[in-house]
Amino acid sequence: MRRLLHLLGLVCGLLATLLGGVGPARAESDVDVLETPHYRLEYAPSVAGQANRLVGSLESWHTRIYAELGAEAKGTTIITLMPDERDMFAAVSKRHPGSRPPEWASGLAFPARRTIFLRGDVPAEELIKTTQHEISHVALGSVTGEGTHVPIWFNEGVAIRQSEPVAFERIWLMTEAAMVDQLLPLSELDRGYPEGGGRVGVGYAQSVHFVGYLISRHGEARFQSLVRALGAPEARFESAVEQVYGRPLAGIESEWRDSLSFWWGWIPVVALGASMWVLLGLLLVWAWRRRRREQSTRMRDLAGLEAVDMAEDIEIAHDLRPPGGSHDPYHGRPPSIH
Repeated sequence: MRRLLHLLGLVCGLLATLLGGVGPARAESDVDVLETPHYRLEYAPSVAGQANRLVGSLESWHTRIYAELGAEAKGTTIITLMPDERDMFAAVSKRHPGSRPPEWASGLAFPARRTIFLRGDVPAEELIKTTQHEISHVALGSVTGEGTHVPIWFNEGVAIRQSEPVAFERIWLMTEAAMVDQLLPLSELDRGYPEGGGRVGVGYAQSVHFVGYLISRHGEARFQSLVRALGAPEARFESAVEQVYGRPLAGIESEWRDSLSFWWGWIPVVALGASMWVLLGLLLVWAWRRRRREQSTRMRDLAGLEAVDMAEDIEIAHDLRPPGGSHDPYHGRPPSIH
């Protein structure tokens, strides 16, 4: 009997070797693992280079992001880095069955489960930015109480501010929208960002700017108090804002909009060096003067026309096509969205 079992073992071993090659077979779905005090980074072997670059910075990003929120890490966050979009979505479906992430996502976070998913087929700078963006979502999610609704614009505004350098395109989109009174109400952004066109960019720009306004106008300590207030079970965002800032959210939003009437009012909010303030201010002054010159020239041309010709020109102008060289805040290219 013992000899028979031994023989069966040899046969099984031989079959495993023939079918799987010499040594233990490795399925394509296998991942390697790197660990830090707060993160478990699981990655496909084909993106080992990206994983090794990320793991060296995870703890420094973690320290900064959590400190800015006044949050304390709870448990380990699992980051899954896959080669491309298809593999990333497959990993999401395996760990979170039934979830339907957007097809364009380059990163996903599930704060309640402390999991992050990334794709490696993006530029290194984009991967770094996306990783910090998703860590910010997890950090904020780890603070908020069960059943607490945090507005989309606040969630995204915090994550963008913590993960990206100041983007001139976003600043310009929002500044121009403010100049023509086309800013979106925060209550509308809470239902979701507009689909397509430059209005998406305006929405995201407003989000990060308003979060910056809360911090710069009322201080980091009060902002962190707001984050902590959201930790109460069933906390309401509007009530937490009024409790911390002593004013309703609508009143602070109105105050913020008034500050934008001075159309370069964004300068104190963004964290830039003095040289960049001067550069961006000069660029905006130049653009404003150029537009004034174009408008003045157009009016002088119209003034010399007969009434009928002028009416025809004005009717053509009502096609609402933006003049050449101007920036259209409604149909421009949307920003990168994570």
